[in-house]
Amino acid sequence: MKDRETLLFIGKCLSLSLYPEKADEVFQIIHSGHVDWEKVVWISTGQFVFPALYIRLKQAGLLKELPSDLVEYMEEFTSENRQRNQKIIDQAHELTVFLNRHGITPVFLKGTAHLLEGLYEDIAERMVGDIDFLVDEKEMVRAAELLISTGYQPIEKYHPFFLKLYKHYPRLTNEKCIAAVEVHNQIIIYPYYKSFDQDQLKKQCVKLDIPGLAEVLDKKHQIIYNILNVQINDKGFYYAGIFLRQGYDLLLLSQKENVLSIVEDFGKFFHRLNANLALTNLLFDHPLSISYSDNWQARLFIFRVNLDVNHPLWSRISNLLLYVLFRLTVYFNLILSSFFNKDIRASVLNRVFNPKWYLTHIRSFKSIK
Repeated sequence: MKDRETLLFIGKCLSLSLYPEKADEVFQIIHSGHVDWEKVVWISTGQFVFPALYIRLKQAGLLKELPSDLVEYMEEFTSENRQRNQKIIDQAHELTVFLNRHGITPVFLKGTAHLLEGLYEDIAERMVGDIDFLVDEKEMVRAAELLISTGYQPIEKYHPFFLKLYKHYPRLTNEKCIAAVEVHNQIIIYPYYKSFDQDQLKKQCVKLDIPGLAEVLDKKHQIIYNILNVQINDKGFYYAGIFLRQGYDLLLLSQKENVLSIVEDFGKFFHRLNANLALTNLLFDHPLSISYSDNWQARLFIFRVNLDVNHPLWSRISNLLLYVLFRLTVYFNLILSSFFNKDIRASVLNRVFNPKWYLTHIRSFKSIK
């Protein structure tokens, strides 16, 4: 089983909760003897959907068709993730109550938001890294400093002139807490965040039914953010990247709203949003709830994804070239912008005279896949 076949097999399994009739197809694929379980584990863990895969196969009554040692490992992994997520939920509750005391209402984002609002049948389905929440731009630094006063520590020094360039305060960690925290002032990186009306975004947020006062984005903005977070923040459109965890969340969100209508009504970044819809439709075995506009831009994006998956060497070379090109473009734009913006000028000068900045960028080349 090649990587592409493995990805499509995992996607078909993940869609079982919405399309239980596909269980027979999955059964036939398993009994064909072509499933490379080591590759399934490697890809599903790397894509952060391993617990969801286990839960979907268990729900479909297919675990008895898998190797017993694999089932045991999946069960243990999922159980540990369930315990971790419960601690994350508890931590989010504590953060909410604490911030409320100081007049701050957090708007939780991504996986934490979905856990708190009950998007999943089982909280173990989602693998969550950090706790991300959004606050008003003028409150970001104060919220972070309040958390620092309770024992959280930033992983790097914060400089005020970074505010316009980054969407969140440096990640905060606390040895007594299960998850790191990222306090956001924007949901999309500079300069794309200008496409969002922050005041309107906040007005449409939905209150969570948890201790204290906390919110999540409304479903429309959750869907837009779900896609743009990978297509822009994580440069998925640039690299033609695959993000099964994001796709799985989008699949669940698509049961609440018409995703294509939302993308069309949003009116911005249509080709990036639509390309992700096309990829999600392919990866999850063409669910009816994930429709897209079949234009040449979407077909080109899928072609690039298939090229990378089918030819790993080409993927590594092209990603390296794209990374270098992207970095050079960013540097050029920063230098050009520094002539007109004192905050950006201060940021550039700080980086130029910071040896750690050079070391970080040299190490970043090692992470290119």
